[in-house]
Amino acid sequence: MIAPASRKIGKYEIVRKLGRGGMADVYLAQDRENGSTVALKLIEHASDADTTAAIEAERRGAELQAHLAAIDPRVVRVYGCGDADGFFFVAMEYIDGQDLAELMRRGPLALGFATDVAIAVAKTLDNAHNLEIVIDGKSFRGVVHGDIKPKNIRIDARGEVRVLDFGIAKALSMSRRLTRNEFGSVPYASPERLDLGQVNVGSDLWSLAVMLHEMVTGMQPYHAENTERLERMIRSRIAPPPAPDPCPEPLRRILIKSMAPNPDLRYPSAREFGADLAAFQAGTPVAAVSEDLDATRRTFRPRENAAGEETRRTALPGEPAGGRQADPGEETRRSARPGPADATRQTKLAAPPRSGAYGVTIKVLLFLLLAGVLYGGWVLASNYLLYQHGQQLAREVEAEQLTDLDQIWARWTELSKGNPSSFLLHGPRKVVKQKFVAAADHVIDTYRNNESQLVYEKEWERARTMAARALAIDPDDSVRGRLRLCEGHLARINGTSHRSAQELSLAVEKFDEAQKLLPKSPDPELGLARVYVYGLKDIDKGYEALQRAQKRGYPLGNREKSLLADGYRDRADRLWWDSRNVRGLPPEKDQIQRAADDFKRAEELYQGISPWGKSIVNVVRVRLSLESVNFRLQQIESGAH
Repeated sequence: MIAPASRKIGKYEIVRKLGRGGMADVYLAQDRENGSTVALKLIEHASDADTTAAIEAERRGAELQAHLAAIDPRVVRVYGCGDADGFFFVAMEYIDGQDLAELMRRGPLALGFATDVAIAVAKTLDNAHNLEIVIDGKSFRGVVHGDIKPKNIRIDARGEVRVLDFGIAKALSMSRRLTRNEFGSVPYASPERLDLGQVNVGSDLWSLAVMLHEMVTGMQPYHAENTERLERMIRSRIAPPPAPDPCPEPLRRILIKSMAPNPDLRYPSAREFGADLAAFQAGTPVAAVSEDLDATRRTFRPRENAAGEETRRTALPGEPAGGRQADPGEETRRSARPGPADATRQTKLAAPPRSGAYGVTIKVLLFLLLAGVLYGGWVLASNYLLYQHGQQLAREVEAEQLTDLDQIWARWTELSKGNPSSFLLHGPRKVVKQKFVAAADHVIDTYRNNESQLVYEKEWERARTMAARALAIDPDDSVRGRLRLCEGHLARINGTSHRSAQELSLAVEKFDEAQKLLPKSPDPELGLARVYVYGLKDIDKGYEALQRAQKRGYPLGNREKSLLADGYRDRADRLWWDSRNVRGLPPEKDQIQRAADDFKRAEELYQGISPWGKSIVNVVRVRLSLESVNFRLQQIESGAH
């Protein structure tokens, strides 16, 4: 990481950070020799094996990328690489535009556009996979990218598809293997890559398929609340659910084929994958449609693991060791049906006793005993069914067979009615609750971590619903805190847009309660800061809230600095306007001086985040106001009125 005081690496002057990938940081930089703008990838030199390997791989990868860019216009050009000021650097063409990850934040992409992008990437992969070059006397036949994902696909200012970061291809020959998670991104990694470290043509095509699924549907085919569970799901080789409507059936078939559990059933090359996509785009038959859909989706187990898996398999409650699922009705009938010995005993007990009263007592006892047995059997059968249905719901949710949150809620409500806290539902209760918590957290995390993306009222409403459902399933303070946080943001939005003091006060109340329930979270303070600055026009309290967020580990970004700048500018505008009411009187100078101080604070903050947002426009506006304020101060000093 570059120290703030150092803004120069060799002949390059750092402008700003663009992002991070693997062990490298990428910066926007100026070439001081020719004035051109470049994307500068940097890895700080270190003696550990990982850094040494990464630098060597990036060095050779840069040379491979340069050769590939010469034959494929979609590949980013490499201007040079080397070592300078303690860093290894790669200077590349800077592509102005938006990457797919940015475009998809607003939801799925248009079907035609998504298909065009996938076809373009497939063509580039085909060129890479068939590249033949010699570097340092070593022949290379085929280069894999190794990290196809939305962040590495950019749409430039002319609308053309550009493929970034071939340096992370690591100069791989087709035979090299890596450790499971080396360099790549888990959500886009194939099962074979996660299992065996196979980074080859197949792993690139799998990543392209996942990205296409995400572009078309707005979601990844596999998703879980943490990376460990996501890995398990992908490595299970259970095919993901088919892409939902409105995905056309031919494209759905293409996606199923490209992510088949058995690698032999997938597309063997980028050329064939792209050809099927081109056929779909042209409206002609695609090869995937003629194939057996069920065979393609069938779970695939490597042969060497099949016996071990069968040996380790444990029967579920109610399932015989041989694997046949027990019939709950059969279990009930077995519990209630007397055997031959029971029939004999019942015949003897039913024989008329010598005493009439004694006979009546025996009959009553027999009746009660039989009723108890039947009731006990009914209870056991009911509990067994409840347990089985709960486990089935948990399995469907965990395996992503059931993903619609409203359907999950309907299933849980039906399952748990009358006894939601039953110990028999412990497993599904945990799984379903986590699903709703994760949905609420997605909105909360987006607001906290993605300063360039707006979170709208309907998204906060959805998050509030998810948190409320999680709270109804299993109450705890952390979920209650999330619910109060969502309620606070909704009150903040309504109060600010309608200038309602009552709603703004409610927002403060909700955020304060959320802070008590989530004492380590910066999220309530971020909400409070926005209420105070934009709603209640109290910049001092807004600043204090951001200070508390910083103490909870939240680094102030461009959005928060812009918030403070807006607050100081707004207060300066009010002070400057109100000074007209005391024009010529002693308080005027003090009031105008305070306005000048606030304008200067705002100017410094806007300059610090330029060109983010509307900061450049606001700098000009603040400077014009400062000129007017300073002119009036000079008039007061000179005694003019």
